[in-house]
Amino acid sequence: MKPFAFSELLAHMSSIRQPSAMACSLALPMGAALLSAAWLFLARAQETNEHGLAALLDGSGFVRIPAGEFMMGSRNGKPDEQPVHRVVISKGLEMGKFEVTQTQWEAVMRRAHARVAPGEAADASAPSHFKGPSLPVENVSWHEVQQFLRMLNARDDRFEYRLPTEAEWEYACRAGSTGDYAGTLDAMAWYESNSGGQTRPVGRKEPNAWGLYDMHGNVWEWVQDWYAHDYGEERPAAGPASGSYKVYRGGGWFSSPADCRSAVRGFNFPIDRYDSVGFRLVRTPK
Repeated sequence: MKPFAFSELLAHMSSIRQPSAMACSLALPMGAALLSAAWLFLARAQETNEHGLAALLDGSGFVRIPAGEFMMGSRNGKPDEQPVHRVVISKGLEMGKFEVTQTQWEAVMRRAHARVAPGEAADASAPSHFKGPSLPVENVSWHEVQQFLRMLNARDDRFEYRLPTEAEWEYACRAGSTGDYAGTLDAMAWYESNSGGQTRPVGRKEPNAWGLYDMHGNVWEWVQDWYAHDYGEERPAAGPASGSYKVYRGGGWFSSPADCRSAVRGFNFPIDRYDSVGFRLVRTPK
């Protein structure tokens, strides 16, 4: 039997003006009021657990991405999306269903006692501009994400957690599609036309064909690769060996439809932070 989707119900409830706790207790018999309060507590706990640290460590927050090949880039896109070229993803992998949430970030980083490498910052506080346990973490630099990964990897001796490569990210985003988006943008993405000027809880829109949520919109997602101004004639699947900028993908809550396309590329310095940039995990067996 499929578990009850508390998060879907809460998404609906959040759009309804809720009465105060006192009003509820006056309107309901005492037993019913206590039952209602307990139900709400359990519902919120379910949502937190769904997007919490346990969902990373027990694997429930990941989906299997099969090995395969695809055409990377866009003929009608920006110059840095060209040339369109065939990429082989030689091994399957597991990718996070959702963007990493603030709950997950804080659960790992509050224990951040590791030595910090030059250019990195140990910030165990909540860094995000928009606050909420099921909102994607944002306002984190690429370097800070690397520290998060070190801390997470220290807690699991079965899997290695990392950022996806740029090729892995686009392959997973497309999920077999060949157009600008993996589906209907309004159904799949929070972007400039529907976000209300902020991030939204992960997993509230439709997933792509492989079960990944928010690959378009909500927050841009850091990937592993250095940025190059085009793909070149023989671009390796792993990306350039060096560079000045790191790539992020997918578009964010403020992005236009054009900047939410599967092929679009964003980039910036790995020390920079933005309230529209977060990340998603990949894991492979150690």
